Amino acid sequence: MGNQVYFAKTIDASIFNQQAPLNAQIQHLGGQFYQHIERVELYKLKNEVTKFPTIFEKRIANSTSAEQEGKLLNLHNQAQSLYHPNLIKYYGFCIDPQITTNLIISKWYYQALYKTSKNICAHHFQYKSLIPENNLWKLLYQIVQGLQFLESKQFWHLQIQPDAIYLDDNMQVRLIPMGVLRMMSGYSLVLNKQGQALLSPELIEQLRLKNINPVHDPSKSDVFSLGMTMLELMTLKSSFDCYSFDSNPPQLHDQTIEERLQESIMNGYSEDLIRLTKNMLHRDMNYRIGIRDVLNSKELNQNQHNQSDHFFPLKPTINMNPRQQNVIQQEQKPLIQPSIPAIVEQQIPPQNHTACFNPHLQQDSISHFQQSYSFREKTDEELLLREQQINRQLEQQLKQQQILLQQQYQQQQKQQQIIEEQQRQIFSLQQQIKQIANQLEESQIKPTEILSSQNQQDNLNYQINLLPTPPITYASPIKHTLNDFTENIEIQNRVNQVLAQSRQALSRYQN
Repeated sequence: MGNQVYFAKTIDASIFNQQAPLNAQIQHLGGQFYQHIERVELYKLKNEVTKFPTIFEKRIANSTSAEQEGKLLNLHNQAQSLYHPNLIKYYGFCIDPQITTNLIISKWYYQALYKTSKNICAHHFQYKSLIPENNLWKLLYQIVQGLQFLESKQFWHLQIQPDAIYLDDNMQVRLIPMGVLRMMSGYSLVLNKQGQALLSPELIEQLRLKNINPVHDPSKSDVFSLGMTMLELMTLKSSFDCYSFDSNPPQLHDQTIEERLQESIMNGYSEDLIRLTKNMLHRDMNYRIGIRDVLNSKELNQNQHNQSDHFFPLKPTINMNPRQQNVIQQEQKPLIQPSIPAIVEQQIPPQNHTACFNPHLQQDSISHFQQSYSFREKTDEELLLREQQINRQLEQQLKQQQILLQQQYQQQQKQQQIIEEQQRQIFSLQQQIKQIANQLEESQIKPTEILSSQNQQDNLNYQINLLPTPPITYASPIKHTLNDFTENIEIQNRVNQVLAQSRQALSRYQN
């Protein structure tokens, strides 16, 4: 199995020649990290004129076993069964011929996608214009078509949000189902604190319970996320603002959602679009519509069939990195509402409404799109090379920071050792001080009266000689401390008491 290449069998002809070696057909253009799909290798066919990558390669390492090989084949069969105009194209997978004894390196090939619906929001925000409603209906219809197909195969997307809805070169929606290319759901990202997602109220409750395997209806959860996505497309404001991801668990703010719905009405969108969005955002899962309900709704069917088949071409853009998004956010200005075009539409006679279906205008639009695409091909190539260069510089800076952090950590350990040694020395000094204090207390001699036993006996028997009273002496040295001071007072009192008794005895003896 090691050298075998498995190509996807789809309705479209495979881009690979199954009779020629795979390495002879593709050219490696480097690697890059993308949101939600992490790192992928970039390729193009060698016979393609453009240098722009057209193929994603995702590499996965697995243990070598017959059971593991069977799982890879099951994943391959599963991926090629998910063929739909609104899902990413899967081209096939192969096993790296340089196999180690412990791992199998499988390489999975997909259609290269760069644009997302988030880029549409950024484009219109930059030019201070709202997304035309016909584009929103077309976008909604294609998303629901892809979700309905996944549901028929017992698969769900589980991360519907503007930056996860990809678009191909023809502005056709291409969803990436969970599997090889995208391995984590939005709930798992939030639970593991690896990102944000437009979660339904029931998934917010599961976060509170910290359930690894949440109990919910995946179809209804995808519909709620789709409603939050439409809310962002209508207001050009991030729907993540409706959540508090810093709290534990994250909270969903109904008041902010209601304010965004009112803002969508003020932006001039139709009642059908607002009503359908509200039905998708119902807080109670039992009253919320499902994917099939959205697809069969009269609002979507009536408005979708009256729209053109393609989006209006946008200015050349590629998938923006976080630095570009920050620049755009810093340059944001109040949104200018396109009120004048709405008045013009009312003044146009009904027969002129058919002018939008003029084939000459469609050809002009197509030619304009082709010119825009050729210009984008050149600019995107330069931007891609520039971004790869920046990524390499960032990697070098990251390595340098890691080295500095390691040095700082070693210095901190040395300082900690010095502090511990000083603490031990201080402790030993304290012990020595206590020992010295104890020795001083034991060696201290209390002051005592020096009285002969004979004098004491004479005093007791009132037989005191008329000789001079012997002097009272105190033992030395006497420490002038608080304790010694109190002891001196007690001794003075005793002396006075003895003198008084002596005087009384003398007076009695003389009498």
